[in-house]
Parts: sequence; C-alpha cells; structure tokens
Amino acid sequence: MHISHKLREELVKLREKESGAVVKDPGGRVSVLLIYPNQYKAGMSNLGFQTVYALINAMPGALAERAFLPSRDDLKEYESGRTPLFSLESVRPATDFDIIAFSISFEEDFLNIPKLLALASVPLYSKDRVDGQVVMAGGAAVSLNPEPVADFFDFFLIGDAEASLAEVIELSGGGAAGVEARGELFKELSKVRGVYVPSHYLFAFDGPRISGITPLHGAPGSVIALKNTDLTAVSMPATVVHTPDTEFSSTTLMEVERGCGRGCRFCAAGFLYLPPRERPKEDILKALAEVAEGSAGSAEPVVAGKVGKVGLVGAAVSEYTWLKEILREGTDAGLKMTLSSLRADMLDLELLTLMKASGYKTLTIAPEAGSERMRDVINKGITDEEILGAAKLIAEAGFHKLKLYFMLGLPSETDEDAMKTAEITKKIRKVFKKGSIVLSINPFVPKPCTPFQWNRYTDISVLKRRFKAVKKSLGGIKGVEVKGFSAERGFLQSVLSTGDRRLSAVIERASGEGARKHFKERAFRDFVYRERGEGELLPWELIDHGIRKDYLWKEFVRGLAGKTTPPCDTERCVRCGVCA
Repeated sequence: MHISHKLREELVKLREKESGAVVKDPGGRVSVLLIYPNQYKAGMSNLGFQTVYALINAMPGALAERAFLPSRDDLKEYESGRTPLFSLESVRPATDFDIIAFSISFEEDFLNIPKLLALASVPLYSKDRVDGQVVMAGGAAVSLNPEPVADFFDFFLIGDAEASLAEVIELSGGGAAGVEARGELFKELSKVRGVYVPSHYLFAFDGPRISGITPLHGAPGSVIALKNTDLTAVSMPATVVHTPDTEFSSTTLMEVERGCGRGCRFCAAGFLYLPPRERPKEDILKALAEVAEGSAGSAEPVVAGKVGKVGLVGAAVSEYTWLKEILREGTDAGLKMTLSSLRADMLDLELLTLMKASGYKTLTIAPEAGSERMRDVINKGITDEEILGAAKLIAEAGFHKLKLYFMLGLPSETDEDAMKTAEITKKIRKVFKKGSIVLSINPFVPKPCTPFQWNRYTDISVLKRRFKAVKKSLGGIKGVEVKGFSAERGFLQSVLSTGDRRLSAVIERASGEGARKHFKERAFRDFVYRERGEGELLPWELIDHGIRKDYLWKEFVRGLAGKTTPPCDTERCVRCGVCA
C-alpha cells in the first residue's frame, strides 16, 4: 500500500500527540475498522465513538482500529496517489478488516459515507457486496432514523450498543462470501435484539408518503431498540484516547446520567434515551480520583490531555442528584469541571459558586424560545421570571460571559413570538449588566422519536425574515452578539432527519463538492413543507424505542394547544410506554 510522505508525516504527528490508543495483535481476533464519518477532531471529541472503541477493544477476541474522513487537502493526496483508507493504529487498509463499522451521531455526516466507502474500496450499496466483509452502523443519528442511508449498510445496531455489541461482533466477524452465505448471516443477525437489516423490509411508496412496509425472510415486524436500564451493569462511557486535537482539549468526558424526563417536545435526545437513569455517585467519585491521580505531577503539556479537566456528560446533567458533591470533590482534587447542559431553573448560588471555583468562565443556558407561550408549546417548563432570575444569579456569582440558545420556526410560532427572543434578551441585559451575551439562534428541525416528528419545517424565507428582525432589534445593544446558522442548512438537516431510503441516490450524488446543491428547496418541498397525519407511516416506523406512537401524537396535539405535561416519574409513571 502506497502512502505519500505528507500522509505518513501527518499520521506520525497525530499518534505522537495521543495517549490511550489500543494496538492489538490481530492474530485470531475479529478486526473492526471503526469509522467516524467526519474529520479527526470531530470524531475524537465524540464520546459515543470513544465508547464503542473501548467496548470492542475490551473484548478478548476482537480489536478495533480507527479511521476518519480525510481533510480536503489530504483527500487530494489519497486520490492522486490512489491510497486506500487505512487505520490509524496499524496503517492497514480497510480491506484487511473483517467488519467496517460506522459511528454516526449527526445526520449531516450521512453525506460523507459514500466518499469513505469509496476510499475503503467497498461497494456503496449493500446489494452489490459479495465478499466476506460486512458494513454496519450505529449511533444516535441512525438509531433515530436509519432510512436515508439504509441501502448503504448491511445492518444497523439500534440503541444502546453495550447490550448486543459483543454478540454482533462474534456473529458477523467471520463474514460470509457469496450472496447466499451473506443472506444466511443476515437472517441470523436479524434475530439479535437491536439489529436492523434493511434488506429484510420492502417499502412501498405513494408520492412523498410510505404506503406499506413488508417484512421479508422472517424478519420481525419491528426492531426493538437496545436499552440499558441499569447503568451499573456496564462500564461508564468515558474518554479513553486523549489528544489535544479535539473540541475538549485536556478533558476527560464522563457520562453521569442518560435520558431526560422533562419531555421537551423538540428534543430527540430526551426521548431517544428514555427512561432517565443516573450513574451512582460512587462510580463518578472513583473515576474522578483516577483522573486526579493520573494528573498529579505530570510533566506532559497536553497529552496529559487526559488530565486537568473533567466534562460531565448527559441529557440532563444539571439535574443529576449528586452534582454539587461531584463538583466539590473534583475541585478539591485539583480538577477543572464542566457540564454538558444547564437548566435555568436548576441554578442557585451554591451551584454557581462551585462552578466558578471549578474553572467555569462562560455560562450557557437554553431558553429555546423567547415567549412563555412558545415555551409551553415545546414543554420547556421555564418562565421569564426564572430565566431573569438565573441571569441575575449568574451575574452575582461573578460570571461575565453568558451564552443563550434559542430556536426560530417552532410549531405554531408567529412573527410576534419570534420577536419575543429579542425582548427577553433585552430584559436579560438589564440584569446581566457587565460582560458579554452571545445568542446562538438555530432553525427548529423536526426530529424522529419526538412529538414534533409530524411537524413541517418552516419556510426558509420566513426563517430568514424572523432571524433578520431579531438581529436588527438587538443590533444597537452593547455587549450582545447574535449568531446563527443558515435556514438552508436547517432545511438540509430536516431532509436528512426525516427522509426515507429513496434519499440514498441523492446522497450518493451529493457526496462530492457542492453537496448541498443537490438538496434544493423545490425538489424536497413535498417532503419538508408538509404536516404528517396521525396514521401516516413514518420512515422510522420500524424502530421501536418503547415510546408509544399514540403518546407522541397526544403530546404533539397538547403542544399545539399550548398545554404543558409534567416531567416523568420513573417510580410510578407509565404514560409513554418505556417504563411499562
């Protein structure tokens, strides 16, 4: 295999800056090339990717090595030198591995899959493969809706990977040469809980709608997503490979809880990871002690990246029962601590003081919508008074940087609702008088597995007009900055999030330069700019996350009526079906 001097040099530099990578003798082991369909920095910042890497390498009979989307400059090197995609650990080409496994967290990364499979010398479509190597995928994006890329993969692992990953690796590790042998392998895999084999389902279409889904080859009527209801039964997801080339340099990420019972109707993570589960305090404290011990006296500058800072990760970290104790213990051990999420109504002076002591400089809260009416629609459950109270507390605690997350284009939103975003920001500025405020405003994108999965995407022209009006209203206020990504990008995300398997041909064409030109507004109007009906078959209908469809519809209707729903109580709540 030929690798140019430039690629070899970059590979050496990456590996020199890493600590914690696993290199195993491949002899007798099932080999997995674990691919993150984006560049190295994004992949190594992703806790899910790191977790799967650790899980596979913890299996005595298996090994995992990593590969990523090359940068634009490196891609030219690959193509000019005809260099195949190779692994970071052993520099072996993708064709040497038994399994190619993609970890996909974000729908926009679907666009990179054709390019990566081409570099790996693997046929793009599952139906065209006849050798022993299998191609699979898992991760949040495909657990929500695998259909836009269903034709590219032999199978998907849906939900919490820990439960069935070992069985899947063992079954598929030997591969199967020839169409008949592959067919038998896929029949066996479809019997495994959480495995979805797309070729075992026939979809019928009527215009933009799905008119029928027929299981084939004895496949189940639905694929039950994997759920680890007891987090103590599996190792804690945490950063295992440390490098300064991430979004979280010098940080060890740790998952302290999974799922959120608040029921925000737009939030895919909140519903996907139900029921809410917390990891015991003792597990977190033990992990903190290990990080602190590893950092003590270290002379390494950044690769001691695994030391110095701990990031607590979860869908609702600010509601973790022992959060204050964890922050206190971590800070006392000399660690800096960060959180992945904060609710305005969970802040108090004690918590903010602890966060300040742990190295926090910028506080982030997510009102999501400017008006109380819209926050009722989305079931956010936070009042103007609570938001302003949180801003005042943040100022009193001595913070000078505040970041606010808002959305535009939410269901039933009017121009007046949109302008409330500017109004609440002006009120926040009056209580957060010093320092800077940054608004990050994003278009609302309907997501599968949420009550708003039936909703349409707001017209691009309307979103642009509302964003422009909000930005103009705040333009003259010192210390307030407004940021937001484009309505066109939100449109693309909406297509990829809610599309069906007919998108595969479009994704194939769009995988090169100028990808977004293939997702023109006019071509996808019937898919994105329409409400779905209650009884309509949805592309992700086959995936069963335990949440009843009728419950999600009920929440959709309640949202449009501006009615709120209280948080779930896992001790006695059975309303959505997950805990039934």
